Amino acid sequence: MTLTRREKSGILGGTFDPVTLGHLGMALDIEKKLNLDRIWFIPAWRSPHKQEQAPAEAEHRLNMLKAALAPYRELQISEWELDQKGISYTINTLTALQNSHPESELYLILGMDTFQDFASWKNVTEILQTAHLAVATRPGYCDIQKPQTLQTLLDNLPFTYSWGEKRNGVQTCNCPETGKTIVFCDIEPREISSSIIRQRIGDGLSVKKMLPPEVLEYIITHRLYQANPKPQPE
Repeated sequence: MTLTRREKSGILGGTFDPVTLGHLGMALDIEKKLNLDRIWFIPAWRSPHKQEQAPAEAEHRLNMLKAALAPYRELQISEWELDQKGISYTINTLTALQNSHPESELYLILGMDTFQDFASWKNVTEILQTAHLAVATRPGYCDIQKPQTLQTLLDNLPFTYSWGEKRNGVQTCNCPETGKTIVFCDIEPREISSSIIRQRIGDGLSVKKMLPPEVLEYIITHRLYQANPKPQPE
């Protein structure tokens, strides 16, 4: 009897205000390392970690995402959180996706900075029971930090994890209680943040190397993040 491999779907949430080359690079690196079938970008109406209203309206953030992801078949968008028009909690999104795609193993994608605060998230127990975690790290981070820093973070979680093998830049930690894993993925570091981009645009500085060209064109056309719109410098 031939066993059929379950689909593997990554989940990358955020305000994407705007989506950057850093977001795309991290998603594509993790998709390749974990052999994911797709990654859903899930823009938040409002993040519980960023209670203030996003600088750009949801319609603009969604349109920028659509423009940036259009060349990539494996990078897709879920508008579920936008449709809720409220604060977006991860467990609600995971449950909705699991219900609508029961054939998929879910991998919640986090940056290392976000994972450091993950134990304090709402419904963290249920999240760990529902999805694997894929944590983006700098190359060699696990080799240097294990077992001190990373083990402390794992010990703060409600389940017990054991260190598995590291292969092709992916360090696996296994949890027999949930059957889920936490995988730390070495990816190329990209020091690009949406807040820095917004600041640079407001200051009239170039962001051409930080954004997909389609997104930059959209920002200029719709005069986003600019009090006094100016042409982008070379």
